[in-house]
Amino acid sequence: MGGVIIYEPEEDSDVNEFPWTVTFEPSGGDDWDSFICGPYERDHAVALAEAVALDDAEGGVLAIVKPMLPALSADDVSATIEELREAALEEEADDEETVNGTPVDFDDDDLVEEEAEFDEPPSPEEIREGMARQYRRLLDLDADAE
Repeated sequence: MGGVIIYEPEEDSDVNEFPWTVTFEPSGGDDWDSFICGPYERDHAVALAEAVALDDAEGGVLAIVKPMLPALSADDVSATIEELREAALEEEADDEETVNGTPVDFDDDDLVEEEAEFDEPPSPEEIREGMARQYRRLLDLDADAE
């Protein structure tokens, strides 16, 4: 069985409305080039990732589901990177818990395996319809920026 990593934003986050991608990459000794699929609506991206990675008989597929951020300039990208760096530092400080004064380090043993969110992947027609909605949203964002 392969694995799926899903970015989980807050329920009311604007990120939920962004287009989503799935990066498929090798895991467990396979050697092939990773690739990115999308844009999808979030539910379609998660269902597709689960259908491929969790049903992979060889267990050599890792699917990573993330939103596509609508950065319109290099400054936007740099600002996002800086925000993520700051958030990672804050999270790292929060994760440094202690037991009886001794730091406790979190590792992969703390990960919880969850059941698949979707029973079956969306049909090609559903994916096309979702992609069309995402492209329309992207084009609307471009019109607002002018």
